[in-house]
Amino acid sequence: MRRRTLLSPAVALMALTLLGLGTASSLGADSIRWEKDFRSAKARARSEGKIVMVDFWASWCTFCEKLDQTTYKDAAVVTRLAKTTVAVKVNTEGRREELELSDEHGVEGLPTIGFFTSEGRAVARIEGYVNAAAFLKLLNTAEIEGADMLGWEKILRTDPQNFGALYGLGAKMYELNYHDDARPLLERARRADGGPLRQRKRVRMMLARIIESQSSFTDSETMLREGLALPPEADTDPRLQFLLSRCLTQLGRGAEARVVLTKLIADYPRHPVTASAKKSLEAMK
Repeated sequence: MRRRTLLSPAVALMALTLLGLGTASSLGADSIRWEKDFRSAKARARSEGKIVMVDFWASWCTFCEKLDQTTYKDAAVVTRLAKTTVAVKVNTEGRREELELSDEHGVEGLPTIGFFTSEGRAVARIEGYVNAAAFLKLLNTAEIEGADMLGWEKILRTDPQNFGALYGLGAKMYELNYHDDARPLLERARRADGGPLRQRKRVRMMLARIIESQSSFTDSETMLREGLALPPEADTDPRLQFLLSRCLTQLGRGAEARVVLTKLIADYPRHPVTASAKKSLEAMK
């Protein structure tokens, strides 16, 4: 997982000393209990049905220390985190596993606060210092998103081919730009293929865009045509057609792309994507 999402209002989203960072201990009602490492945090989160909060930090980060001394000492924050999360600190200049986790999730600026499922899938993140009031608002979004993802993961543990859970989790990973995580989930959903028509088509559309970025326009075309071969669906079909026209253009098949765009405009004159289709068609003349 390389790509990430910033949890913030625009996109939506310690009572420990330096000597105590990264240790797991219960330090009283006004302190956050920090697990010793990400693995143990995930294990506890799974057993307690919670999400994992990872505080990425470094010894030179003054705003990381400010988080410790302000936001993480706020009584409301401590209480809320105890109810819904398992917290762990990850030193971005620490042990190998900490370095790998930081790199895996593209942590660059500090502080960064990441929220994950008990399976280790990213839920949301906060970049930069936030005070207690702002943190609680952003945490609310992470909790809501996390609850859905935990629910889908729980279903898949007992029913690995459940289309609804595969689609939900795969679409969420796609939305968060974690395409390496999204692709296998969506491929499994495509094989299961037992959900509503719109979701079945959207599985193909998301896979086509991932394939386009990771491998080839030719394979992307195949996936888009597979989606269009399913029974018609008024919202998704024009989106698939527009993506197909773009794919054909990249493959040097402009005449075919114009045919696709012309049909899209004629069949769906009021669809939101039609305006873009008209511009693309005009640019081809």
